[in-house]
Amino acid sequence: MNLILRPKPTLTEFIATCTPLTIIDSLENDYQQRVATIADSLLAYTAISDPIQNLARFLQTDPAFLGIVLALTNLSQEKFLRILSAERFALNDYASEWGTNKIFRKLKNEAGFAERIAKLFIEGNHSPLLEEHVASFYLDQLSLPSNWANVIRDRSLVQGVIRRKLTGEYNDRKGDAIETIIRQKLDVITAQYGVPHTKGQVSLVGGKEVDHALPSLENPYVMIMTSYMETTSSNQTERANVQREMFLQVQA
Repeated sequence: MNLILRPKPTLTEFIATCTPLTIIDSLENDYQQRVATIADSLLAYTAISDPIQNLARFLQTDPAFLGIVLALTNLSQEKFLRILSAERFALNDYASEWGTNKIFRKLKNEAGFAERIAKLFIEGNHSPLLEEHVASFYLDQLSLPSNWANVIRDRSLVQGVIRRKLTGEYNDRKGDAIETIIRQKLDVITAQYGVPHTKGQVSLVGGKEVDHALPSLENPYVMIMTSYMETTSSNQTERANVQREMFLQVQA
């Protein structure tokens, strides 16, 4: 079976196919369900009177709840991890930075760790230990609203908090979903015409990873890179510069 070479669209026709905010129904359905599930878990939580023990117990209940607390403090996960590293440095612990998975394991399994993290959120912005290692601009954010246990009872409000917590993960998943859509289109070409495709490092472009290479990584005739950014034009320009560098390597 012969390949059919379809006419190349004009720039105007191509732009007309673009969208500032793409919608992928399956992904949207997944995240609507995810938000609802986390909200149900929050509403099922039963508070206790002691503030430190209450927050410690809350953090131990569900891996997602640390992100909820961070969203309520308007503190990013990355900045929280850095503040936690600063606290460890102040205690002469110079090991590598912890990730959220390790933190949740420690919350569940290490005696006193959950209380330590709870105190960090409740009293951290008044900590003389942290004042020596964390700029006040960030330290002042390490303050959980005193009525947080009541806030999570408001379903409509807490769903907004959950979405804010999931934003980074959602954007990553959307990028993966778009890559999958392209891969499915290429699977159709493979089935119809026998032209294979794969993903991996391509020496032709300096060993960079290519999302879709046809027919092989060793001898690609077509290379497709995918990305999805809901971000500033400066980041888009940076991405474009990387792609231009790869294009020039191919041309050379």
